[in-house]
Amino acid sequence: MHECVAEFIEKMGLVLEGEGLPRIAGRLFGFLLVHPESFSLDELAEQLQVSKASISTNARHLEQHGILERTSEPGNRRDYYRMDPDAWEGLLRAAQHKWNAMRVLLTAGAAALPEEMEVGRARLIEAEQFHLLLLDGLERMTERWARRQPDEVAASGSTSSDG
Repeated sequence: MHECVAEFIEKMGLVLEGEGLPRIAGRLFGFLLVHPESFSLDELAEQLQVSKASISTNARHLEQHGILERTSEPGNRRDYYRMDPDAWEGLLRAAQHKWNAMRVLLTAGAAALPEEMEVGRARLIEAEQFHLLLLDGLERMTERWARRQPDEVAASGSTSSDG
């Protein structure tokens, strides 16, 4: 493996570990992000120098979050993993689901608080409004992402935003 790729993979592991995911999940994500082909659990374990069980556990976790896709080959009983083609939209939708669940909880909590808990109710309503703002922004991002041209980023060769 090229040194810069190995370094990227390790850094991705640390970044996602900082976000509360296992470091192996981050390393797996980083590896599949830079490799377009599908890999078996054995191949991934060998490339990342971790156990097959660890790869399996973390691949399932990333698959459940819409980041990885499990594939198969005709006549082959092995599972293969690659980046989900809709991974970025999947991440937006997962955030939307999480923030909406929080908003629903905050709304119900504010409605259920006794009258004398005026400050608590105001805080819950403020938090609900914050989550509504997040959801509105997320919906706009999802729509903008869906309208992009698939090869827009590849053609630009840039990681900067257009505002």
